[in-house]
Amino acid sequence: MRDIKIELMSDSLRAYVIFDFHGKNLSLLLEGRLFVQDGYLRFAPMSGKLGSLPIPQFTLDRAVSGLFDSPANKEKFLLPAEIRDVRIENREVVVFYR
Repeated sequence: MRDIKIELMSDSLRAYVIFDFHGKNLSLLLEGRLFVQDGYLRFAPMSGKLGSLPIPQFTLDRAVSGLFDSPANKEKFLLPAEIRDVRIENREVVVFYR
């Protein structure tokens, strides 16, 4: 990954990522919502593009699920027990506590 920019939308976030793919710069644009499930931060993708090509919803869902559920990454998304939920509201990150 060479660069990442995150923009907060009204109730979602948009991530723009530039990464190297076989010596070429490739961009990835993802938009989705944050939420907490069973104490872990999750991301529900709503849309995505690889370069200028739209990514089908099924592919997005599988890729994000694989990233968040992989044994190598899962614990990175574990939140402190006192956090009940995380959302984006009116372009701000809102954290709800127990």
